[in-house]
Amino acid sequence: MKMSVLLSDRDGERFCAYCAEKGYKKSTLIARLVREHLDREAFAAQPPLFPVAVRGDQSRTGARGTKRGGGARG
Repeated sequence: MKMSVLLSDRDGERFCAYCAEKGYKKSTLIARLVREHLDREAFAAQPPLFPVAVRGDQSRTGARGTKRGGGARG
């Protein structure tokens, strides 16, 4: 997932200086800090209440879910 982070000029300068001094890549450090914070908070994402249905065999149904191939059979 790609995210944008907005920092004040002062915080941005401090963060850049910290990363340069310690040898961290900014994106890697931000990802680690977020992960550590979520772990510290013991936050686990909840599964969705209504999971997206997996589409079945598309050869049997048309776009509207009706059976294909069909005139009346007798």
